[in-house]
Amino acid sequence: MRPGTKLAIMLASGALVWGIIAMAVCWREKPQKRAVRVAQTALHASVDNPESVKVIAVSEPDSVFGRSYIDDEEKMAIAVSMMKVNERVMSQTDDLGSMDFDNPALRELVERQMSSMSAMRSLMSLEASDAPRKPFSGWKVKIEYEAVSESGTPYRSEYWFITDRDAQCVVSSFEIPLL
Repeated sequence: MRPGTKLAIMLASGALVWGIIAMAVCWREKPQKRAVRVAQTALHASVDNPESVKVIAVSEPDSVFGRSYIDDEEKMAIAVSMMKVNERVMSQTDDLGSMDFDNPALRELVERQMSSMSAMRSLMSLEASDAPRKPFSGWKVKIEYEAVSESGTPYRSEYWFITDRDAQCVVSSFEIPLL
């Protein structure tokens, strides 16, 4: 074997190894894209009738720091949404004076509203807005969708999914009913 052949083989194999490593790094799925994929999978696993889900919009993944999942703007938007749902429930039930428990659409709306309010209370941070920022802990993805409940009632909601930092799993989720 000529002396130059041995060097050429070593250089070619080194280039091949580094090329494979570079391709693996480039083709590796980014956590933001994985967060969206994981959230969409979790949405279909979370609803009662997954085959009826029609996704309307998916947010860009947003960074989450510590357990402060909701910022002040989002708190206000959620409060406005909950107020609209509350107004509809109050108007349809005569200020809860004549609640019709046989009406599946109204019953399901009230159940989704109560569930979302409970989730909101547990997720709202009581920290001061000037508190030191916690380290990066994951991704937040919001999916707005329409679906049909098990009773056949169509509804529209926004589901929020909080994933871990590598977007491998959902660590928290909640639904906000929309009108």
